[in-house]
Amino acid sequence: MRAIEELKEKLKNRENILSSMICDVGYTSLPNLYKECGVDFLILDLEHGSFFPENIGDFMYLCNLIDIPAIIRVQDCEYYHISKPLDMGADGILIPRTETMEQVEIAINSMRIHPKGKKGIGGRALIHAGETVEDINKNRLLFLQIESKQGIDLLDEILTKYSDEVAGIIIGPCDLSVSLGCGLEQDKNPKVVACIDETIAICKKHNKSVGMFMAEAEKKWYDRGMNIFWAATEEILLIQALTRIKEQMDSFEK
Repeated sequence: MRAIEELKEKLKNRENILSSMICDVGYTSLPNLYKECGVDFLILDLEHGSFFPENIGDFMYLCNLIDIPAIIRVQDCEYYHISKPLDMGADGILIPRTETMEQVEIAINSMRIHPKGKKGIGGRALIHAGETVEDINKNRLLFLQIESKQGIDLLDEILTKYSDEVAGIIIGPCDLSVSLGCGLEQDKNPKVVACIDETIAICKKHNKSVGMFMAEAEKKWYDRGMNIFWAATEEILLIQALTRIKEQMDSFEK
């Protein structure tokens, strides 16, 4: 079974899923290292990271070659931001700052080929090996990132209308915290925690996979109903590993 089919099953069944994001390091062997560590899918960041649509093609080729699903977080919810990464081989799209029904409808129309949408057929890697046109509509995953109370308030309506089109919901705790007037306190602030819990509850109601950006896989969020663990970025993981090694080294002198 291809990795995308395994991922779709895990999402459908709300099984535990490990993801991580590559933002800045253009080392093309990274996808294979993540796969060897058991990562279920990668997120490549075009919103805040150093990548551009023009330079993700090699990453997409390698991800397809070694069979690890790659989801692109786009800059904004516009056709040209969404369509191009799919043409270059992406397995799906993550829409940041989702808080209107119009955004969801644009995303669906930009990802789905007729008769489900208005995505044009083209690009060197839109069609993966063995796929039909119908398979493209089935196999390209749409994730929505919820980063404001406005997005949370609309989420039930989104999933009521478009549950079949949405693969999963991912919470952006930094922007959510800032939008609530809590600075960067994130899940240290009860107001933020309450909004995260509300999002989880809505996803449970619709049997939809839900997760959040976090530095580590925190069991408290698993206990509250999360199943997607977006484990930081390559830079944060490097800092964490080196910090642990430095702490170990410093302990030798005591």
